[in-house]
Amino acid sequence: MAIEKKRIMKRYILLCEGIDTVNFFLYYLNSSELADDKRFSNDIQALDFGGINNLSKYILNLKNMEGFDNVNRIMIVRDAETDADAAVKMIKNALLAAELPIPCDCNEWTDNSDELKIAFTLMPSCSTNPVQGAIEDLCWNILRNNISEKMRKDVEDFVLKINNEYNSIGSHMHKSRLHTCFSINKDFISFKIGEAAKAGAFDWKHSALIPLKALLKKGFE
Repeated sequence: MAIEKKRIMKRYILLCEGIDTVNFFLYYLNSSELADDKRFSNDIQALDFGGINNLSKYILNLKNMEGFDNVNRIMIVRDAETDADAAVKMIKNALLAAELPIPCDCNEWTDNSDELKIAFTLMPSCSTNPVQGAIEDLCWNILRNNISEKMRKDVEDFVLKINNEYNSIGSHMHKSRLHTCFSINKDFISFKIGEAAKAGAFDWKHSALIPLKALLKKGFE
């Protein structure tokens, strides 16, 4: 999978919310779980569209990038945040403003006669039933088994205790939980999500990734 910001090099584009999501997908698409089908690693290009409020402008600019005329698949990936319905609406509005095909719902490719087909998915569920949350919640769910359930429970209790006593975390519990877990594991100390993915923190065969894999694969059809 190629990462490129200014030039489109592949026919299958993955638009990601932030560089952490780009790097997460870089290692997922090149993982042993997807190695049987080289299209995952060879035929998908990930682009960082920035924050959620940048999507609409980015898609408009995307249409003017060199190579866009050759694109036949676009998949958008962003966090559901606190309101999955609002996230869906924002994505659809961005596509409408760019005069591009609009999927009916999450995890559905557009069924249109045009060559360009589009889909979107929302983390953490990456399924047809999106729930509130973010990439950190997905990463927490797919941590490898060498990070024990007891450690995970202790981390959750610690983060909750700190927030309750000092009110210092607020709405970022999901980020604090994941990165606290990284910080107490010698293999992932101070790592960002992409770095943790490279170091083997996540179980790419986890059942939580099945809907995502199916959606990505369907884009090749």
